Amino acid sequence: MKKPEKAPEKEPEKAPEKAPVKAPEKPKQEAVEELPEPPTDRKALEAAVKKYGVEAALKALQKVRVVDLRALAREYNGEFGIAGREIRNANKKVLIDEFRAFLTK
Repeated sequence: MKKPEKAPEKEPEKAPEKAPVKAPEKPKQEAVEELPEPPTDRKALEAAVKKYGVEAALKALQKVRVVDLRALAREYNGEFGIAGREIRNANKKVLIDEFRAFLTK
């Protein structure tokens, strides 16, 4: 008996190479100048707002720890939208939102 002959092995077909997909371009926004370091006290925050603008100062506050944000909020005795326990229990988002409301009024 003869052994059946094997069919010649085919090379796996290669998928045609695709051109790299480019990410859609984001609309250009006004350049917000970076602060050299995040403000950690009232004077530094007010100077940053005056020199760089509110949005740049708020962007820099995103880099500050929550504990430091709470201390900064306490420096605004009675002027800030929240006080006392509200500051103690506030998370970073709430504090940043309060700073935005305070700085834009």
